[in-house]
Amino acid sequence: MEQNEKITIVELLRKFVTKKGSQNKASTALKVSSAVVSHLLSGNWSPYSDDIFRKIGAQVGHNSLEWKFANTSNSERLLEQLENAKDSSKLMTIIAPAGSGKSEITKKFTEENENTFRIECGQYWDPYFFLNSILQQMNIVSNSQKPAYMLEEIFDNILKLEDPQIIIDEIDKVDDKVLAYLITFYNKLFKKCSIVILATNYLVKRINDGVRLQKKGYNEIKSRFGRYYEFEQTTAKDVRIMCETQGITDSETIEDISRKSRGDFRIVRDLIEEILEDETKKMIA
Repeated sequence: MEQNEKITIVELLRKFVTKKGSQNKASTALKVSSAVVSHLLSGNWSPYSDDIFRKIGAQVGHNSLEWKFANTSNSERLLEQLENAKDSSKLMTIIAPAGSGKSEITKKFTEENENTFRIECGQYWDPYFFLNSILQQMNIVSNSQKPAYMLEEIFDNILKLEDPQIIIDEIDKVDDKVLAYLITFYNKLFKKCSIVILATNYLVKRINDGVRLQKKGYNEIKSRFGRYYEFEQTTAKDVRIMCETQGITDSETIEDISRKSRGDFRIVRDLIEEILEDETKKMIA
């Protein structure tokens, strides 16, 4: 357990003691000795294991189930690529299987970098919804509901920013009418704003089929976004990193999670959260 997490638990414990009225009453409620409470509040932490902190934290309101970002092989490479794309106003097309962790990585990057705007597409999106979602992430209230004017609002505002970046996740879910907007984004923002799109392998097939069938706009989309950055296969090592980041270190448990998940990070996360919830319940009991 990291020091910052222990500090948070002790601060919550201090508030818990105040609420109960005394250290003795708090220790009774927590089912620990008054000496434990006294020592933790005074900073004498060395005699106490992480399990003691977790047991007390679970009862005073600390969220031990908060998900921690794991530095897997894919995440380290992609974060570096995203930073390079942002600094150089580059385009990127990221292709990765469902459940590979690409969305979590781009969310982290967006949270930590200024002038980076991320949207996650839905199958039902029309052009208005698509463009309005970008405007919302930029904290802009559109003066129009017409896509042409909304586009100009996006471009006018994005070009005022330093090293801007637009990240469009799950772009393979939108229909052809929305997908075609990528051409305009490219034409208007080339070398002025980084544009990153993320999708599954279905996007590659869709673009290739569109070109083969001579569908409108697909030649231009492939020309602009047809170079792909592909995720590597999720390994047992990556699963171990995810488990250990969340505090699970037992080798048999990690191997079981790796076997059941088959490299799908969504399943890995579900299994890890189930284990952590069970551990928390045991500590409180």
